[in-house]
Amino acid sequence: MVMDNGLVQVTLSSPGGDITGIQYNGIHNVLETKNREGNRGYWDVVWNVPGNHIAYDRLKGTDFNVIMEDEDQVELSFKKTWNFTNGNSSAPLNVDKRYIMRRGSSGVYLYAILERLEGWPDMDMDQIRIVFKLQNDKFHFMAISDDRQRIMPTPRDRLDAQRLAYPEAVLLTNPANTLLRGEVDDKYQYSCENKDNRVHGWISENPPVGFWMITPSDEFRAGGPLKQDLTSHVGPTTLSMFTSTHYSGKDLNTKYRNGKPWKKVLGPVFVYLNSISSLEDPTTLWEDAKDQMSIEVNSWPYDFPQSEDFPSSNRRGNVSGQLLVGDKYISDSPMWASYAYVGLAAPGGVGSWQREAKGYQFWVQADEEGHFLIENIRAGHYNLYAWVPGIVGDCRYDVIIYIQPGSDVKLGVLVYEPPRNGPTLWEIGIPDRTAAEFFVPDTYPTLVNKLFINQSTHRFRQYGLWERYSDLYPKHDLTYTIGISNYHQDWFFAQVPRKMGNHTYQATTWQIKFEIENVTPSTGNYTLQLALASASASELQVRFNDRRANRPHFTTRLIGRDNAIARHGIYGLYWFYSINVPSHLLRNGNNTVYLTQSRSKSPFGGIMYDYIRLEGPPDTGLISLQ
Repeated sequence: MVMDNGLVQVTLSSPGGDITGIQYNGIHNVLETKNREGNRGYWDVVWNVPGNHIAYDRLKGTDFNVIMEDEDQVELSFKKTWNFTNGNSSAPLNVDKRYIMRRGSSGVYLYAILERLEGWPDMDMDQIRIVFKLQNDKFHFMAISDDRQRIMPTPRDRLDAQRLAYPEAVLLTNPANTLLRGEVDDKYQYSCENKDNRVHGWISENPPVGFWMITPSDEFRAGGPLKQDLTSHVGPTTLSMFTSTHYSGKDLNTKYRNGKPWKKVLGPVFVYLNSISSLEDPTTLWEDAKDQMSIEVNSWPYDFPQSEDFPSSNRRGNVSGQLLVGDKYISDSPMWASYAYVGLAAPGGVGSWQREAKGYQFWVQADEEGHFLIENIRAGHYNLYAWVPGIVGDCRYDVIIYIQPGSDVKLGVLVYEPPRNGPTLWEIGIPDRTAAEFFVPDTYPTLVNKLFINQSTHRFRQYGLWERYSDLYPKHDLTYTIGISNYHQDWFFAQVPRKMGNHTYQATTWQIKFEIENVTPSTGNYTLQLALASASASELQVRFNDRRANRPHFTTRLIGRDNAIARHGIYGLYWFYSINVPSHLLRNGNNTVYLTQSRSKSPFGGIMYDYIRLEGPPDTGLISLQ
């Protein structure tokens, strides 16, 4: 099956619905012709029956239909229908893969409708994506963002490379391009947040052609705007990730249980191809791709998909309001929630949006005064969630919001009262849900990715940073003294186990030392506000002034599966704890908080802190120690 608009020619298998060829600007096929046809451009899911091993399903269609065909547009459908006779041979999903080609459009639009009917068997579906594998002998330059662009190694380079601590990471020892020798390659170094992942792809120099994945909306992606995921990597491979457990683990709710029906439209996304003359700088293709991305974003929601399951703008609604922050220990009157992230997601608990994968999410960033307008929301019922940069905790508006076609819901002024029990005595970090403000060391000179040298904003993406803790603290753990230490320099970005040799590791205990006066039994309780930016197979135990107490005064118990430390993230999932500190645990003068990360089975197990604050008893008039 061939679609051709004079600019791009796309060949698809029928009735399977894989893209087997894309002809453009003199390149007969930009996809890797050395691969079998089903391994060039395809959809797949990672799924399993609960308790069974994971499996891959390429979502091959069994029925083909032309949905529409006129002089301006073609839309094709490749369907697969599941029934109980299929058993476990394929994921229990009905699938309708759609492809759209439009007149004058240099590319192809892709979307899919996935559905589970009532009474269908339980399953987990941890990953849903689109994959494109490009010509290895042409596409060598990859661009993810303005500051992440580079010539990439080849698949052969990786095969010949030295394996590092896990399969995705290798040290290039004999690359075809000798300039890459001695560098680390790992696809997770090129991950991106949903909110920033709008366009990425590859450039061929001869002829100068760009291949780009453009995602005009996040509404169909899992985990909200901060969810991180893969983009493009060695292959050359370009992905569109809709759901995955990357940087979240199974804390992301990818379980489908109890025969509940479910349907979701994923996409459309746009595969865009562009070209220039051989006399021009090939990197200008990136600038053009960004321009095209802006066009697609401003056209959302599209008015041309033919599925009734994809509503156009007039079948959607809007929500607006203003968010303020009420914290009497900062201001007597409510403050603007400046540049807050405000969104609608499935009803749930406070902060549940970051673990939500089944429904749609709609997010915006408020203006300086906290005003927000969320447009083009699908019909349904939602909670409104928010978080405010510089303010700890998560906000949820408790009233369920019902959106109908044409709704224009005006919420007025909402006031978020963040966790707060008393005045700030001291604080460490910035409440921004990341560990980016803390000390991120240089990696080993033999394990660099040169792209990130002298890039402070991407310093954390270097390989092997977890091992630097043992170098910097070979015998004694980190000690931080309030009023003297500086968290930019003296607080390591991740609390990980100490390497002891022979693949063994030791739990670590960090200390926070501070002074306090006027502590008496009648003073009242203190509060330790503790926000974590990431947790991987960790247990954080907190003790006050007694490191050897058999029972910690507080423990998170075992938490976290986001694996952000190994995958070069500076955060994963957000965890927040408000810890009551009875005054008898403290003393006049010198005090120490002991923070023990007690699990030590893996070098990648650990936590990243977002923010720590000690509050005095309510309304005591105690003054800050910082």
